[in-house]
Amino acid sequence: MVELRIKARPEHTDTVCEFVTTGLESNSVPADMIPEIIIAIEEIFTNIAQYAYPPDQEGDVAIYTSFDEQIVIRFEDSGQPFDPLKRKGPDLDTPLMERKIGGLGIHFVKNLMDKVEYEYTDKKNVLTISKGFLAPGKEERACSRV
Repeated sequence: MVELRIKARPEHTDTVCEFVTTGLESNSVPADMIPEIIIAIEEIFTNIAQYAYPPDQEGDVAIYTSFDEQIVIRFEDSGQPFDPLKRKGPDLDTPLMERKIGGLGIHFVKNLMDKVEYEYTDKKNVLTISKGFLAPGKEERACSRV
C-alpha cells in the first residue's frame, strides 16, 4: 500500500486527487474509470475536511492505496465517529429545490464504486472503497470444459 498523510483541509483536495490519479495511471487503470474514482475521492475527502474535526481543531487524514485486480483506497481520520453508510440516502424523487441537504455525495460514492465499507477502530474512522479492474496484460481466466 502507498500512503499519503495530509491535513484535513478543503484546499488539499487537489493534492489528494493527484496522489490517487498518479497511482491509478501508474497501475494501468483504464482511463475511462479514473474520473469516476476521482469523483468518489473528492466527495470523501471533502466531507472529512469539512466535518470530521470541530472548527477549532485541525486533524490529519491518511489515505492508503493499493492496486492489483482491485483498486482499494482507504481513508483514516481521528475525527468524530461517523458512519456515512448509515446515513439515509437522498430522496431522488423529490424536486431538487425541495430536497434536504446531504447524503448525495455518499450516494454517488456507493454507485461509482463496487464496494464501500466503514468501521470505527482504534479511535479512527476507516472508510474503504474498492473497484475491480483488469490491468492490461492480465488475461481473464476462462472456464474450460473437458
